[in-house]
Amino acid sequence: MNLLTVKLKDCYGIGILNHDFKFDKANANLVYAPNGVMKTSFAKTFQMLSKGLSPEEKLYNKKSEHEVQLDTDTITSSEILVIEPFDKSFESKNISTLLVNPEKKQKYDAAIKEIIEAKQVLIKALRARSKLKLDDIEKQINQDFLCQNIFEALEAVRACEHGVAGYANISYSVIFDSKVTELLEDSDVKSGIIEYTKRYGELIEKSPLFSKGKFNPANAASVSKTLQKERFFDANHKVLLNGSDAPIATPKSLDDTMNKETSLILGDGHLREISKKIIGGVASIKTFQDLLEGHPQLAIDLVDLDKLRKTLWASYYLEDKELFDKLLNAYYSKKDDLIEIENQAALESTSWHETKDIFKARFHVPFEIDIEDNVNAILGTSAPNMVFAFEDEQGNSIAFNRGQLDSIDFLSVGERRAMYLMYVIFEIKARIQSGQRSLVIVDDIADSFDYKNKYAIIEYLKELSEEPLLRLIVLTHNFDFYRTFQSRILGERTKRECSFIAERSGNVVTLSPGGDTTISNPFEHWRNNFNSSNAILVSLIPFIRNLIEIKDGVSGTYHKLTSMLHIKPDTKTLTLADLEQAISDVIKMPLNANFNRNDLIIDLIYSVSDEISANQNPPSLSLENKISLSIAIRLRAEEFMWSHVSDKSEIKGSQTGKLYDRICKENKHLGGQFDNVRKILGQVILMTPENIHINSFMYEPLMDISSLHLTQLLSSIKNLSWPQSMTTA
Repeated sequence: MNLLTVKLKDCYGIGILNHDFKFDKANANLVYAPNGVMKTSFAKTFQMLSKGLSPEEKLYNKKSEHEVQLDTDTITSSEILVIEPFDKSFESKNISTLLVNPEKKQKYDAAIKEIIEAKQVLIKALRARSKLKLDDIEKQINQDFLCQNIFEALEAVRACEHGVAGYANISYSVIFDSKVTELLEDSDVKSGIIEYTKRYGELIEKSPLFSKGKFNPANAASVSKTLQKERFFDANHKVLLNGSDAPIATPKSLDDTMNKETSLILGDGHLREISKKIIGGVASIKTFQDLLEGHPQLAIDLVDLDKLRKTLWASYYLEDKELFDKLLNAYYSKKDDLIEIENQAALESTSWHETKDIFKARFHVPFEIDIEDNVNAILGTSAPNMVFAFEDEQGNSIAFNRGQLDSIDFLSVGERRAMYLMYVIFEIKARIQSGQRSLVIVDDIADSFDYKNKYAIIEYLKELSEEPLLRLIVLTHNFDFYRTFQSRILGERTKRECSFIAERSGNVVTLSPGGDTTISNPFEHWRNNFNSSNAILVSLIPFIRNLIEIKDGVSGTYHKLTSMLHIKPDTKTLTLADLEQAISDVIKMPLNANFNRNDLIIDLIYSVSDEISANQNPPSLSLENKISLSIAIRLRAEEFMWSHVSDKSEIKGSQTGKLYDRICKENKHLGGQFDNVRKILGQVILMTPENIHINSFMYEPLMDISSLHLTQLLSSIKNLSWPQSMTTA
């Protein structure tokens, strides 16, 4: 894997990009891309390719074209891994705690979700019939059928032959209330039930329609209902009942016959007297009494309460068959896949432990991570899952799985990115272990991390760049990260060939060499060339002022240098000799004969900025050019503002911003007439920071500003005029 050839056209925000990434000198290439140039579009293009899909151009609906070759072959989707700054997919509300790769985890979560949703619907229906608490239903069914899990119990319910359609609306909680069951255990009540059962049996024996143990009044209601549902009589079928002289041809005749025979038995006066004796005198069981009076045949089933428990569940099944079957079908269709994925998670557990150790050793987050076995409530199996533990000031620990952690919305963006990074580490580890060669696109992975964790990421990327199976393209818009990656991973020699600066001209994106010392270490370049470059000399002004402030505080020399950066009363009298004297106060860097020490500083600044603006192809990342342009823009803007404000009193501190506020307040009454002036001056405030920092940590904002934008702003300021219709107060 020595060469990656990339040819893109109209791929998201990239119009045209053709580039060869070479890996013969290093396994990593580095790209610095200012915001809006190509970084996100490049990563998204490869993300689509990693999924076996083609990139698109959605804004203008153009047809995208792409050609990506690794050495001489078209790259395959399995050879691409894109590491985004942050991927929220693992934070889904329905996510499992299982430790498997994202594709398997997504399949697992979807299967679990389908089963859980079907289960919730069934439990809700059973709650309406049984009147048990939602949380008690699953436990009660398991207990009644002596099963270990709900699916085994539901299968037993489905196979039970004792269901009675007429019992589907009888509440389980009414019969098996603790006080009722205590009553039914009373010897007098039991004897009453026995007597009731005996009398009931006698009547059944005499009935030509019913038969003991085969067909009784409890079954009668369901017969007519079933025949009507199946449109039995609509097909001109007839029913001949035992003891009847003629066949029955209508549902009404069947109902009348059944009801008449049922009344003869359940309406028997002696039977009703016995029914009353069963619960006679127990006023606190009124609900049960009402139930028994409405369903006197229940007394027969009260002889065997364990059997009655099963009968009620089986009766519910007869009415809610579709809900039972939907849940069981979902369970059986997904069970094998779930077990397979859990087995895979168990196999990967060792790798996850290793990943956890790598993460804990490198990154600093406010929680501890551990891997524990999680019992799956659906399968009754166990599989490894991740646990995050937090400790308070008293040393008390509380743990969450990652789904719970998301629900309380506790972590910062940086901490969430750290969690995401752990999954990235595992994915890369899994690829290496499987022998999968991979092109890894790393998109600003250090974004939102503190410096401690940023450098930990750098060290991790350094290790990855040494893996024979991996090739890295690291994208960033963080210039400090860019330079750190260059120095710690690419090194002085390799960075010249393997680091690039992304630039856009029209719709064409080019990657220019970005390893030159003028970019990665501009101060060395300044030291060696300040006597031959007016732009470098101008750029030294804020740098020297910083050093003077450290050395002498806010001294006379500091004020002179401030007057070179802001319009002050003495600004237009200061010469190169004044600047040379200030430089000599802190650094031995005398000016040579190329400079006329009598030249005014402000004239030098303006001429340098004009030369830079006139260059048709200026170096896009020349720090001295950007500082010179920024200083010139500020000075010209302040000149303009001072000439058009009425209040010309001295301003101390943050002069440009305060002067802008002053001119805006004085002219706010002008409304739209002042809009163009306000707009252009506002751009000055936004694009040229009040303090032009150029130390190693703080000049990155200037590097992110386009040279083209600065030259355009300078032109706007130079051409800005005060409309004649406007007058200052």
